[in-house]
Amino acid sequence: MMAIALNKISATEAVVESLKERIRNCEFGPGEKLPSEQSLLKEYDVSRLTLREALAKLAAWGVINVRHGKGAFVSERISIVALDNVLIPMFPGQNTERMNELVEARNMIESEIAAKVAECRTDEDIVALEALLVYDNKKIINAKHFADRDYAFHLALARMAGNEFILSMYQALHSQIRTFLIQYAKSIENWEEALERHSPILDAIVSQDISSARHLARQHAGICASFIHSDKGDSI
Repeated sequence: MMAIALNKISATEAVVESLKERIRNCEFGPGEKLPSEQSLLKEYDVSRLTLREALAKLAAWGVINVRHGKGAFVSERISIVALDNVLIPMFPGQNTERMNELVEARNMIESEIAAKVAECRTDEDIVALEALLVYDNKKIINAKHFADRDYAFHLALARMAGNEFILSMYQALHSQIRTFLIQYAKSIENWEEALERHSPILDAIVSQDISSARHLARQHAGICASFIHSDKGDSI
């Protein structure tokens, strides 16, 4: 019998969290069938109603597919919601270690996205990115406004990279990145400096300089690392 903590969360949530963890750890891979209902009931020592509620929640997130008469299977195509709820860890605002992990994840993803776009960009892509830079130059109202502009530019790059899984991963990261930017980017100078760094990234993409695009995007994302450790939180 598998022990699950029921003191702080409901039995349903405990089963959900346990199955999420097992999927995250690849105990059950994409397309694989979960243990039978009877097996799961024995493992978790919960009622049939509790188990079915847990499976229904995972199915609603797109983590699993429940096939009538056949059982529950891990989704082969993980949705954005599934990524956000299963594959992407939570990053509490006051947890420096987790925030460093978020910066590292953003760094790796955005730099390779920029490199890919530099390799395969079209004339239409350039026009779209140039339009976003014009938007960047408009007055910024607040940190949320800034975070949305920064995200719009990098989301456009993610779409242009032509890899739907990478796009889904970036979209799943967005809520965490946006929270980070709103929390730590507190001044107009921060916002303007960060957005100004979009321009050289675009220049590298236009010239199809893959190495420079990768380096500049990594530099842009990496600025956040020093920002976490700023006592005043007044630079990005």
